[in-house]
Order: sequence, then structure tokens, then C-alpha cells
Amino acid sequence: MTSKRKILIVDDVATNILLIKRILEADYVIKTALSGEEALEILPGYRPDIILLDIMMPGMDGYQVCKQIRGERRYAFIKIILVSAKTLIDDRLKGYEVGADDYITKPFVKKELLAKTNVFARLKHEEEVNQLKNDLLTLFSHETRTPLSAIIGLSDILMRNNTISDEIKTRIDMISTKAHELLEFAEKTSLLCSLKDDRQLHYSQMPVDVIFQEVIGNLDQQLQEKNVLIRQDQLSSIQCNADWSLLRKAFTYVLENAIKYSEKNGRIELEASIVNDQCCVSFIDYGCGIRSEWLETIFDEFAIRDIMHHKKGQGLSLAITRHILELHGGKIHVNPDRKQGAHFIMHFPITQEDMP
Repeated sequence: MTSKRKILIVDDVATNILLIKRILEADYVIKTALSGEEALEILPGYRPDIILLDIMMPGMDGYQVCKQIRGERRYAFIKIILVSAKTLIDDRLKGYEVGADDYITKPFVKKELLAKTNVFARLKHEEEVNQLKNDLLTLFSHETRTPLSAIIGLSDILMRNNTISDEIKTRIDMISTKAHELLEFAEKTSLLCSLKDDRQLHYSQMPVDVIFQEVIGNLDQQLQEKNVLIRQDQLSSIQCNADWSLLRKAFTYVLENAIKYSEKNGRIELEASIVNDQCCVSFIDYGCGIRSEWLETIFDEFAIRDIMHHKKGQGLSLAITRHILELHGGKIHVNPDRKQGAHFIMHFPITQEDMP
């Protein structure tokens, strides 16, 4: 059974508090305060999900209370809805400026009050869960790098020891391979978290075809294992101003995806052109393709259909790529009309100003 969300009602008029309480008490745990000062005293021990905050109160008014609450990081996820008879747009804007999430006017409609509190209770929960996910991913990334690097280093030393049998070396090589996979996952989680925190971009000008030559060279072993041919005859030399440390990763992840799902002796076609002052990069493979029901979620974090049987690498690479493109003011999508294989298309501006 899900525990009820908590609401703090702050109003200097007891009848107003009673009215709101009657509307919400069936669905929420309620506490009340008759002044801004009392609300701030209750806050540390109660930690409500939502505060319904009257603006016009003696002593500290609602704007002052809201501003003080927003000044404390520990209350970052609390949703504040200002309640007032004031209807002017300037009053609402002042509320938003001090950190209010929404504004409801008196006399309010019961259904509207219930709807808003339900929406913000759900939103607060989702934000807290997302923050927890990011914190856990960041912690995982930081805490695993050192031990994994040690495992890889020691495995390399043992592999060079000629006194160890080939059978043992095979097992050591397996340990090293799995450690590399975990380290790659840790690095991807760290990158994803930094991108979601609006990572600062560092621009430089490079031709797209030169970057692709580097990316393809780094994937040479994967290409040889499946004997996949990459056609580049439509890969124009377009000069673009971008954060190439990131876009290089985006190109790599999409191309790795194309190689992974290509048949042996298959081919991948790369194209680059200018469309509406943007660089358009196309990745076409002739593999198993993408099921139509996956098209809407394929770029979401951890977009794994079966968590118990997922394949290595699913769920992060394409999400990272989407974030990289969005930070550049671009986008990535899948051509839904593709009948054979998959067709990924990237768009990003050719010229951008370096961010301070």
C-alpha cells in the first residue's frame, strides 16, 4: 500500500485552512500553519511534498516564505503552489520569480485544486526518483573505476607470464574482457550524468569526413569480425563547428549499433549533406531492423525490452547520443519507413558559438 503524500497548508485565516483541508484530507496527510514563520518551523521535521501557501499574511508574506524555502537545497523537490485572491499577471510573475511552481486563485474550484495537487505530487516523486537514479549512477561510476582498472592491469601482467598455462590464460582473458565491459559501462553512466547536467561544450571546427575516418579506424576490429563493408562515397566533406570529443562518441555509438545488428558480410552506408543550414548525417544498415513499437523509446535511458536477458550495451549508447545532439541544438531520429535494416538520421547546426 502506497503511503499518502504530505501537504502543508499555510494561511492566516482558519476558515480557508479548513476549506482546503476538507478537500484534500481524504488523499493526503495534512499539516497547517497560520503564519509564514510557523510554516518555516514545521518544515524541517515534516518535509511536505506540497506547500499550499497564501500570499497575503501578516509578518512574512507568501513571497518571502517561498523565497526562503527555495534558498535551501534540502527543500529543492518540495512543490510550492501560491494561493491568493490576486489575479493580476504581475502577481503571478512575482510568484514564479521567487520559486513558486504554480499559482491558484481564490475562490478556487475543488476539482482544479485536486488536479493540481495530484499533478505536483506525482511530479515531485518522479523528480526524486530521477535524482536518485542519477546519484546512484554517478556513485557506481566513481566507485568502480579504480578496482576495475586494477583488475585489468593485473590481468595484463598475468597474460605476459609464460609460466601460466594456456587454459588459465583463457580464463584470465575472460576476466579482463568482462572488466573492460564493466569499465565501459561505468564511463557511459558518468558521461550520461554529465550530459543531463547540461555539460559545457567546447567547440572547434573540423570536417565531418575526417572525424568519420577516425571513428571507422577505431572500429576496425569489429568490422573485420563480421566482414562488414562501410560505403562512404556520399560522405561529403562538411566543415562543422562542434564539440568533437562528444560528437565523435555519438558517431561511434550509432555506427557500433549498425555493426552489431548487421549480418556477416553486410554493408553500412554513410551519408553527409547540408540541409537547411544543418549537417545531416545518415547511417543505413541492412540488418534485422527496428520493430515499430520500439521507435518511440529507443533513445530513452535503459530502453531495454527484457531486463533479465538484455544484450551488452543496450539502453545507454543511443540515449547518450540523443543528449549529445540536443546539447548541440540538433536531434537524432529513426526513419520509420525503412523496410530493411535501420536508418538513423542526425541533424545538427554547422556553425555554433563557443559557450562561456
